Amino acid sequence: MALGACGSSGRTLRDPAPGATAPPRPTSTTTAVATTAAPIGLSITSPAWEPGGAIPSTFTCDGDGLSPPLTIGGADESVVELVVVISAPDDAGTFHWVLAGLGPDDGAIGEGTVPEGAVVARNGLGVAEYEPLCPPEGQTNLYDFTVYAFAEPSGITADTPTAQTEEIVGSRSVSLSVMTGSYERT
Repeated sequence: MALGACGSSGRTLRDPAPGATAPPRPTSTTTAVATTAAPIGLSITSPAWEPGGAIPSTFTCDGDGLSPPLTIGGADESVVELVVVISAPDDAGTFHWVLAGLGPDDGAIGEGTVPEGAVVARNGLGVAEYEPLCPPEGQTNLYDFTVYAFAEPSGITADTPTAQTEEIVGSRSVSLSVMTGSYERT
């Protein structure tokens, strides 16, 4: 096998000066859980708001407190399960909803519904239900809507502790996609 380059800038690499360090790498505050998964292929959106936009009050403690409608796409043939996690990076990554056991073809999740065969796992309060988004009054919080793809069943159940769910999605998912929204409580 031969490798070739397309061109050269004419510059040569030099050894770093003694004691030199690399500049700090930027970090993201929009990933719900540290993971080795790649964001290739998958997508998650909501018909209720634009990515990065304001989340309607219907899905918060100021409204009906319903889980939001979500649309998932791009799961390839290697995916056997999808897991959706709604978390609050402004609140130490607190989980508001964990929806596991979604099939790779479960492309639409209706408002306030759980697809057949899916399971709601424990949220940050330790309860297996949707926790409506509810920042402190006068504050705007960001919320991450993350879909994780698994090449084998995740094993997440209604009784799986939140810390274990974090470990599973962070270490065993093969792909992910994140959509962020915000809600300002007035």
